[in-house]
Amino acid sequence: MANPKNYYVELRNSSGTTIGVHVYARSEYDAIQQAIARSPGYRALFARLT
Repeated sequence: MANPKNYYVELRNSSGTTIGVHVYARSEYDAIQQAIARSPGYRALFARLT
């Protein structure tokens, strides 16, 4: 299994507010899922390694 890495995920809600969160995850998909779970009402725009 891969070691977790630090990802930056950008999220946006229905009114257009954008936030960025940092999560430790094993993949880009996992990072997006964690960010969405931590920020209900937001959808992911992208995730990238930091």
